Amino acid sequence: MDVRISGRHMSVTNAMKEYAAEKSQRLERYYDQIQAIEIVIDNEGDRRLVEMIIHVRRGGRIVGHTEHEDAYAAIDLLIDKMERQLTKHKEKLKLRKRTGDSGRIGAELAAAEAAKAPISEEEEETYQDVVDKTEM
Repeated sequence: MDVRISGRHMSVTNAMKEYAAEKSQRLERYYDQIQAIEIVIDNEGDRRLVEMIIHVRRGGRIVGHTEHEDAYAAIDLLIDKMERQLTKHKEKLKLRKRTGDSGRIGAELAAAEAAKAPISEEEEETYQDVVDKTEM
């Protein structure tokens, strides 16, 4: 996995680069199809903005932004946010495999089941049509 760290309107110290690289390595635990990670640290007044772009094998890019007064705290917040996004991305891919379609209907049904919300008759009929077509 390739990790690139750069600064915008500021120079990034070696300690900050090492910290960001070490923390970003942790993301491989959540999704092992990561090809590259780009981290951009921006200085905007007294705030530090951190942007992370994760390039994954299937699905393109996953992007996250955060800001904080301390650059190290902003990196920590962003890593937590990206962990959630990668977990969500992985679950979407699993649903697509199971449903056999683009995953939209399966994802809607999974979200409805998770929220214990009733599914409308139209959604149920659409889902049943997809299931019937895949069983043929």
